Amino acid sequence: MIDSVSYYLSSILGLCKKTRAPGTLASVLALISSFLVYYFSSKAIYISILLMLLVAGFWAINKIHKKNGLIDYQWIGIDEVVGMWIANMFLFELDFTFARAVVFSIVSFSIFRVIDIIKFIPPLKIVNENKNQTAMAVLMDDIIAGFYTYFVMMAIFQIYNADFLYFSLLMLLPAMIANMTPVLLKIKYWNVPINESIFGKNKTWRGFLGAILVGTLTYFLMVKYSVITHSDTLGNSLGSILLIGFLFSFGAIGGDLVKSFFKRKRGIESGVSFMPWDQIDYILGMIMLTYFVYYYSFSQMVFMLVLGGSISALFHRIGYMLKMNSDKQ
Repeated sequence: MIDSVSYYLSSILGLCKKTRAPGTLASVLALISSFLVYYFSSKAIYISILLMLLVAGFWAINKIHKKNGLIDYQWIGIDEVVGMWIANMFLFELDFTFARAVVFSIVSFSIFRVIDIIKFIPPLKIVNENKNQTAMAVLMDDIIAGFYTYFVMMAIFQIYNADFLYFSLLMLLPAMIANMTPVLLKIKYWNVPINESIFGKNKTWRGFLGAILVGTLTYFLMVKYSVITHSDTLGNSLGSILLIGFLFSFGAIGGDLVKSFFKRKRGIESGVSFMPWDQIDYILGMIMLTYFVYYYSFSQMVFMLVLGGSISALFHRIGYMLKMNSDKQ
């Protein structure tokens, strides 16, 4: 019973196994279903269904893998459904007429399929070429394609513009500096692993404490010289400024530590690529710890993930060329 349920869920009622273009068929069905839910329902219901599809997809693919092995089978289509639903989230950002909503949903579908098929965005190619195609890996390349499609659609409508870019860079800067500090900080003190068995040998007290200190100081200086607008959610005292700076920094380095923990759990050695988490771990940590201060919108979070992840990948590649790290990603 479980095997049949997982099969029908992952293959969209078996339809994806009856066609030579299972990904396109799944995407078309997702385009239609997501549009209908958008048009006749609410954003809350849309997100709830999307989360249910994600959980159900993970469960179904995991069941398929346990029986048949870790392969991204062509007839699995639930991953395209999840990705297309993410892509069409842009519909809630503007007040479309029915005709315009239909047209731009089709545009979104076309962009999603191009990104998903060609995989010209580096994380997609690396995730797809990973021999260990777990349920998360199968879903992840379409989730990334969905977010990039959403990003492109928001740029087309100029919601993502220069002001959005400036705001996002300012929000990311303390976390980015905190994230880079462990690599750049070369003092000899406290250069001992926090816990080698849990986080690996490269996560040291020197990097952890240095990241928090430098990141907090960065936020303080940005507020002092009016580079960034300080949120008065916690007040305007020096203590509140330092606390928010600490949250940015601890969120960034904490996200990196959580990622390292899961790398160890999966048996991935230190310095080996773990895409896309290597690029966005610090952003996720920062967003989680500062959300109650700045209350980021969904569009802001997606922009910061795409922007920050791209910048992180670029700097990591530069670090590889300068022999500051061992993996070019």
